[in-house]
Amino acid sequence: MIKDNIKKYFFELNITLLVCTMLLILIGLVAIYSATFSGIKFYFIKQLIWYFLGLIFMFIIFNINYNLIIQAANYFYILFILILIIVLVLGKEIMGAQRWLKLGWFQIQPSEFMKIIIPITIIRFILIKQNKAFTTANLLKIFFIVFLPMLLILKQPDLGTAILLLPLVFIILFIGNIKIKKLIIILFILLSLLPLSYFMLKDYQKQRLYVFFNPEIDKLGAGYNVIQSQIAVGSGKFLGKGWLRGTQSQLNYIPVKYTDFIFAVISEEFGFLGSFIILLIYFILIMECFKIVNLCKFAGGKMLGAALTSIILFQVFINIGMTIGIMPVTGITLPLLSYGGSSTLVILISLGILQNIYKEYVKVEK
Repeated sequence: MIKDNIKKYFFELNITLLVCTMLLILIGLVAIYSATFSGIKFYFIKQLIWYFLGLIFMFIIFNINYNLIIQAANYFYILFILILIIVLVLGKEIMGAQRWLKLGWFQIQPSEFMKIIIPITIIRFILIKQNKAFTTANLLKIFFIVFLPMLLILKQPDLGTAILLLPLVFIILFIGNIKIKKLIIILFILLSLLPLSYFMLKDYQKQRLYVFFNPEIDKLGAGYNVIQSQIAVGSGKFLGKGWLRGTQSQLNYIPVKYTDFIFAVISEEFGFLGSFIILLIYFILIMECFKIVNLCKFAGGKMLGAALTSIILFQVFINIGMTIGIMPVTGITLPLLSYGGSSTLVILISLGILQNIYKEYVKVEK
């Protein structure tokens, strides 16, 4: 009986997704250990705990029907709006940003969880309104759902997370079958307002944009991170310098190397081959997620699966892009490889929901 239950449990899991997840966690541990080897080693222990907690959440959520999560969306939304307000009042400030709530030995970044909560709240709204979901009045309500937490997140400031939220809305609207003409009009309106957002940026954020176009204008300031990261990536050549032997990382030339620039550490130590293997794992994982979205027969599952997959895709593209200098530095982590408790939990929770979408598909097919 126990053997049959175990076989049934693993039959309902998407094994490709699980294997890719575990491989990235193992690589993350190796990379974070190296990135903190010459500095503060307790980050490795903390990340090990976060991975363990994240996997527990992933397997719990795998067994919760995703429709129940969508139904509870409003409660999560209200709760985390209140938490974001608390962060602005009582949050811990690190490097000029007030994004974290300290919980003993650990600290949580609530804005990370809005990457999941905003999509499920919008999806619930669309499912309730059905044919009337995309009227002008309801579209305004959808964007209010987004802009309220977005403004609170920008206030922290956390530009990277805030920027990531808008594309998720467009993906949900597209999968939710909004008329393409309406989607183009909304996109045009938002793009026309984009220049105004420049005046809302803080000075250091503007400097990051200048440095994106020309890192050489501030070699020892805002451009330093990108220049050192590019040197690390290039110096790894084909096979890399070997684990714990990266000069850029071990001699601390790369700032925040265990979070934002973890890919630079990996590229230097394991070279082009190691970087290619990581990109291949991400590619397989993301394609498997899109396959789950395609298999799902229900609108709610399709919208939710597409949004969660897009979170992973965007973070991989943006993080690696800023590491090699083709994207501005935004502080977005590399999924399951960068150090960070909240980001690790969010990605593993997302993968747990995607596993449940697959599980529900398998149950229907049986």
